[in-house]
Amino acid sequence: MELELTHPYPAGLETVLGKFFDEGHILEKNEQLGARNVRVAELVRDDSSAKLVVEREMTPSIEVPGMLASFHRTWNPVRQEEHWFQKSDGEWHCEFRVHIEGVPARIKGMMRLEGSGDQCTNHVTLNVRCDVPLLGKKIAKFLAEDSRIKIDREYGVTSRLL
Repeated sequence: MELELTHPYPAGLETVLGKFFDEGHILEKNEQLGARNVRVAELVRDDSSAKLVVEREMTPSIEVPGMLASFHRTWNPVRQEEHWFQKSDGEWHCEFRVHIEGVPARIKGMMRLEGSGDQCTNHVTLNVRCDVPLLGKKIAKFLAEDSRIKIDREYGVTSRLL
């Protein structure tokens, strides 16, 4: 399953990137999102690239369908790894992967953050794949919808914290 989301920010590219790579902002954002045991495992940035790894525990945003109950836990350890690089003066790209412990699925995607000094837009593409026989498409659909809700909530919190 693939999702495409667009999030405009009322702040410039450097301001938004600064928040994306600020440990205090990451911790505050995750607290407001209801995550627990949040840890910035790695945060490295230079003028043209960055790597961010965040580990946390999260709950599903939507009710888990009964057929997926064997994969469900109230709190799920999640590791998100992001690799950012500057494409041009007004554009940064990111490749990311999300691993949910105990869930047999691959979640990966790309972000393209583009803008100027006073506004920018983040274009997010997310791909969810699960190869479990018979249940794979249902698991991927559930994870894609749960991810969409989480990404939209994260966008809302980041916008408020700018």
